[in-house]
Amino acid sequence: MTAAQLPRPRVQKLSELDEAQRAGRFDELQRLMPRVWEAMRHDVPNESVVVVPSMNLIQADGSSGTLAHAMEERSLFLLLLLRQPRLRMVYVTSAPIAESVVSYYLGLLSGVIPEHARSRLQLVSVGDSSSRPLSVKLLQRPNVLRRIRQLIPDRSLCHLITYTTTETERDVAIALGIPLYGPDPKYAALGSKSGCRRLFEEL
Repeated sequence: MTAAQLPRPRVQKLSELDEAQRAGRFDELQRLMPRVWEAMRHDVPNESVVVVPSMNLIQADGSSGTLAHAMEERSLFLLLLLRQPRLRMVYVTSAPIAESVVSYYLGLLSGVIPEHARSRLQLVSVGDSSSRPLSVKLLQRPNVLRRIRQLIPDRSLCHLITYTTTETERDVAIALGIPLYGPDPKYAALGSKSGCRRLFEEL
């Protein structure tokens, strides 16, 4: 499989889309996910992933920005994906991550020179240590979103990884023009106890 076989997703401004249009655009992007995943399995050049470890539950719980940042760093295990020799990663956080922490994770890569993996990793900080969800911070910073898009070598070979998948993470995917590795937030209610009971009643 080559990059030429995959359609290049277009980028649309969120301000130009109402809720129904956003849902439709998200569906379009999600249909690209199987082919993007297949490209990753075949180690295709210019494949990449954007990590935005956003957690909407933290703000709802009244937690501090310090805890939010610590939770964002919990997803650093995803750096182990850089064992794939052609994969590039953009890792987004609220505040900068200490280079010593990054070096520790890269040192866990088996059979990979840490410096080589580091050259394929781009760290992006939004410069906001408040407890608000990272996805909300991103959507309020079009310049940061633009920078992330510029760091993606080929959007047709890229996908977004988040911690939770709400409407704000969905909107980040739309703003970047890449599919999201996660469930559609419109089905979130079905994951609750009452939602599950309703599903079983309908079966």
